[in-house]
Amino acid sequence: MRRARREATPESGLTTLGTDGSAGGGRLSTTSTSIAPPVVTDPPAERRPTRWRPLAAEVGILLIYLVASGLLFHRVLGDLAGRATGVVASDSSLFTWWLGWTWYAITHGLDPFTTTWQNAPTGVNGMWNTGVPVLGVLLGPVTATAGPVVADNVAMILGPVASAYLAHRCLVVLVGPRWIRALAGLVYGFSPFVVAHAWVGHVNLVWSVFPPIVLWASVRVLAAPRRPWLAGALLGLAFSLQMGLYTQTVALGALTLLVVAVVLAVSAPRTALRRVPSVARSVVAMAGVAGVLSAYPVYVLLAGPSRPQASIRESTEMGADAANFVIPSVLTAIRPGTDALAEQMRVYPGEQGSYLGAAMLLVVLVAVVLVASREILLTFVVTILLAVLSLGTSIAVLDQDTGTGLPWRLLLDVPLVGQAEAGRLAPFVALGVVTIWALALQHLTRDLPDGRWGRVGRLTAVGLVLAAAATWVPGDQQGTTDASAPPFFLAGTPGIAPGSIVELVPRPSQDWVRDGGVPVRWQALAGFSFRQTGGYFIGGSDQVPVQHDGLIGPFQQGVLDGGRGDVAAARADLASKQVSTIVVVPELVREPERVLTWSRAVAGNPGRLVEGSWVIPFG
Repeated sequence: MRRARREATPESGLTTLGTDGSAGGGRLSTTSTSIAPPVVTDPPAERRPTRWRPLAAEVGILLIYLVASGLLFHRVLGDLAGRATGVVASDSSLFTWWLGWTWYAITHGLDPFTTTWQNAPTGVNGMWNTGVPVLGVLLGPVTATAGPVVADNVAMILGPVASAYLAHRCLVVLVGPRWIRALAGLVYGFSPFVVAHAWVGHVNLVWSVFPPIVLWASVRVLAAPRRPWLAGALLGLAFSLQMGLYTQTVALGALTLLVVAVVLAVSAPRTALRRVPSVARSVVAMAGVAGVLSAYPVYVLLAGPSRPQASIRESTEMGADAANFVIPSVLTAIRPGTDALAEQMRVYPGEQGSYLGAAMLLVVLVAVVLVASREILLTFVVTILLAVLSLGTSIAVLDQDTGTGLPWRLLLDVPLVGQAEAGRLAPFVALGVVTIWALALQHLTRDLPDGRWGRVGRLTAVGLVLAAAATWVPGDQQGTTDASAPPFFLAGTPGIAPGSIVELVPRPSQDWVRDGGVPVRWQALAGFSFRQTGGYFIGGSDQVPVQHDGLIGPFQQGVLDGGRGDVAAARADLASKQVSTIVVVPELVREPERVLTWSRAVAGNPGRLVEGSWVIPFG
């Protein structure tokens, strides 16, 4: 029987899993050395550079990731306050709003998880939306000093950096050499999934930090338990923080851990049985920490106001297109003649983040066949299962549903998981591929042969493995949108009482293609000096199970109809919403004169022009 290789990682004090199967055998390799301490002849001052070398290396890795992110988002760097990352103004406006709202709520003694500043007076449930309160707190000083648009841009730039660095650090449980982990972090942090959501402006998914933590927990809690109470507590903290980034990823992360647990149990049932006490201790610690830190957010999610009362999306549209595994989107630099096929896939480029590519898949298959270590085999099985789940309820190829049923159908009625989008398992799949890639690279670079041709062959293989990762390099497609606001809002909405409810024209809406969500950004840039009846959100009520914007009443219907409607019904509509002011931005409204005439008739007041916008008191 082969002996397990043992490799210490001095920068972390952790050891890697033996290639003979200690990941599934319940035994972690340890380093046992007994060397007499050398006689110290150099003065302490001369040894300080060696002592600080690991820290310097980590700082260097972070700087490399930051430079890479700067290159990805270079178009926004020159105007962080005037442009927003992403090609969809509505989504960048939404994240700008929530980043601003979190800081405003905290500094004004309000609840950051619920709000009546949109969809007033009913309000919006932040836990069912992309509220990112963790980032709102983290970037609060940026919001307070430079504004919420800058905070949104900074969050976008730091997202891939944080994702890459967490992957680099968490891979230490499987991969020893720092340089391999650093490269693996770079590949993961700027993977097709992260780049796709950066392109569309999804801050919550660009911060793809939870999959690496799930990888770490798969080893430290399930495969090779170590300090179970501490590991469980750290996992509970991670779950709680992810609740403040995106609840879908919490559900998908829990599902991934369950898949890992099943695979480990099936692969080595006796060992899994012996681990039960350690795993149970970790689960208790995790539940305790998460229960304390996440109690209120979970309450708001499950029982809070303005929750959707039905599925928020069609189950058949949740999965990835199977063709995306091998066909890159237009956001990938290397895509040999596949753009026409990419246009046929189920979703738009911002959701085409499942790309793995033939080169990386070939590396994975060769590693499984030729290296065949237990950690590679187990990672491969888990990755395959997650890839199948990511396809959703049935297999679709180039947007053609084959009708082949998949296991995700069994999860549709599971609370929270059933509301998640299966395609967003893509970063977990990508990390599985990157892990096998890193393990293969570690295998190839360990103990190079002495013979000339053997060494050349091994180095050639290393070059090919490194080249495979280059197929994930993003193209220079990251766009920006205008992040300005009408002068009236930049001036702080003068003449409107703080906290009063305003009816905006144009009103924010779910019209994603035509940037209907942009008016929510005006509110954030005005310093939340007013509340508004409109919004861009996910919510619901007994009357309307699922909402994506404020309901259109008689007044806004009159606006849409070019100033025609029932004045009395419009007045009753605004009065029921406790509206005190109508604000019309004429240059952004069709038929502005008719809309102004209608608004004045409903309000019974001519209003006045303030900083380019009409302010018409009501009631």
